[in-house]
Amino acid sequence: MKNIQKQLSVAAMLLFGLLVVGGFWSCTKDFDEINKNPNGVTADKVDPSFQLTNVMFGTGMDAHIHQRIQNLYCDIFAQYFANEGFSSQQYIPVDGWTNDYWSAGYYNGWVANLNDVVRNEGAKTNKSNSYHIARVYRALVVTRAADLFGDIPYFKAADGSGENPPYDKVEAIYKDLLNELKEASAGLSTGNLNIPANQDLIYHGDVTKWKRFANSLRLRLAMRLSEVDPATAKTHAEEAVAADGGVMQEAGDACVIPKSPSYGWGRDNSYGKYYGWGGMTMSRTMENLMVGLGGIDFPAGYTVDDAGMQLSTSIEHPSDPRANKFRVGVPSKVDPRGPLMFEPTTAANGGGAADVIDGQTVSTIGRWAGIPAGLPSTASGLTQYSNVKYARLGAQYRDPEFDYVMMPYEEVCFLQAEGAYRGWNMGGTAKSFYESGIRASMAKFGLTGAPVDSYLASNDENTYGTTVNYDNNSGKTHLGKKADGKLQKIMTQKYISMFPDGSWEAWNDHRRVGLPIWVAPAAPDAGSVTATDGSPGNFIKRIAYPTVESINNADFYAAAVASQGPDKVSTRLWWDLNVWWDQD
Repeated sequence: MKNIQKQLSVAAMLLFGLLVVGGFWSCTKDFDEINKNPNGVTADKVDPSFQLTNVMFGTGMDAHIHQRIQNLYCDIFAQYFANEGFSSQQYIPVDGWTNDYWSAGYYNGWVANLNDVVRNEGAKTNKSNSYHIARVYRALVVTRAADLFGDIPYFKAADGSGENPPYDKVEAIYKDLLNELKEASAGLSTGNLNIPANQDLIYHGDVTKWKRFANSLRLRLAMRLSEVDPATAKTHAEEAVAADGGVMQEAGDACVIPKSPSYGWGRDNSYGKYYGWGGMTMSRTMENLMVGLGGIDFPAGYTVDDAGMQLSTSIEHPSDPRANKFRVGVPSKVDPRGPLMFEPTTAANGGGAADVIDGQTVSTIGRWAGIPAGLPSTASGLTQYSNVKYARLGAQYRDPEFDYVMMPYEEVCFLQAEGAYRGWNMGGTAKSFYESGIRASMAKFGLTGAPVDSYLASNDENTYGTTVNYDNNSGKTHLGKKADGKLQKIMTQKYISMFPDGSWEAWNDHRRVGLPIWVAPAAPDAGSVTATDGSPGNFIKRIAYPTVESINNADFYAAAVASQGPDKVSTRLWWDLNVWWDQD
């Protein structure tokens, strides 16, 4: 794959840079007309393939944007990692990070370029595949922003007028994009002028795969409406699965952005950098979900099932079954993906042979445990809460060539499983899609055949009582809610399988249905949550708009806040009904 992308010329890459600086916000109405060169490069004179390639690269996110928006926002909010040492772990966003994404990346870069392609190619009698691909990819880009902020400018965003755009409601955005995806998928054809294979970073000009991605993305967006508008959700989900080309059928259909140091600074996989800075630590949520699940033995050579030392400081959330205990060693049974996602501590990566924990000397080498989310400032400096004393990111995810996955095949399996669970026609049973998703996820770790068969049949329970076997129910509860219902299983497996790049969707799912079970943050900012009981109200609901919006786009910003609710992280989005599922 990467050899194809490396054929991109230096001239093309320079052109990307010129395009990406095209302005979106305008302080002076006539600014864009000043000193315009009639013979210069303008969007309508540029091959749309160049703009699409630029956006594909950009949305894979360079290290600057990736660390702030993917890792320190979404990864933390979804509790793939915890205690990374920034205010976002207390649900306090950093305005500068937010503005970088909102202005330089999202609007001025990605949406502006995609809208150029849609306008210019859409004006032609014979529409190119670039036109339809731009519409598909715009749906991905816009919904990610809408899922972060809520109401955002969409219909008039980067429309070429130079005027400040009004904000549009999430409901209107979603319903329009569902129709956009329907039309774009139908419009894609091998008979159209196609994007050159070496400029299509994702599918290399394969129209069938673009159609499958469009339909799969439509299924994702439809599922987002499951609680707020189930009728619309069902209609679009069923149509997406039945559409020409269908949804993703195999791992090779996944939407993946290639990563490599050869693409320039920050366009390699960035997780390795953060690991080197002492981060990328497994959360307690990840530990609780994977311990015991599937009944597979933890690799030999470690102390197992330590009961834990009671800590004198009780600062962790009381709903966590492992709260305020420091354990050495590893669990005896674990989801087989767990030790590959996160590695036990070693002397080389931070473990100590004689660490002092709460006054007692213990070895923190060979330890596989997760750190609680949202720890208070009083935890800072305590050895028992040092990130490097906990399980941290596995080697495969630290590889600079590890690609960025926008939408994996296994996600589509779990979307179909959830749809079938709800009684929608997904072309198969919930159990069959559920098991296909697990098999696809396991295959990424080289796990196939009998071990996976055994895992699928397992009635072994995780920390809460959730099991893998779709037909089993342990009867266990957590905080008064059933822990082993079928939707709980689906969402638990989806959450694990989407690691690490799927934190955007993991956070969305938890806001949408309150599943799977997460450990509530120990000490969130007092104004950022509406509950303290472990329910959905314990978790962040959105990101506040960048401050610059209240200045440069004041009237439309004020209207959006009046419509949606206070510009706070506790304000729920349209599709987030604070549901906490207690299903069969």
